[in-house]
Amino acid sequence: MYSLSASQLSGQLDAILELADIDEVILTRDQGESLVLVRESVWRAMQDTIHLLGTDINSDRLLRSLLQVRADLLGQSAR
Repeated sequence: MYSLSASQLSGQLDAILELADIDEVILTRDQGESLVLVRESVWRAMQDTIHLLGTDINSDRLLRSLLQVRADLLGQSAR
């Protein structure tokens, strides 16, 4: 994780985007709440995950599917 003041942002955008390829970038401010900068693809993946896990029904279905896949894989490796 990297931390930068908002005043450092203006001349550093290309370097910041390179850092965002590796990790999130926190833009700190002297007053007020800080900001977190992530690549759009990371943001969209986070939003998809939140949506998929957003209800108990979806969470349960995903967990059951995961357990089934694991059981199937373990069954195949035991053969």
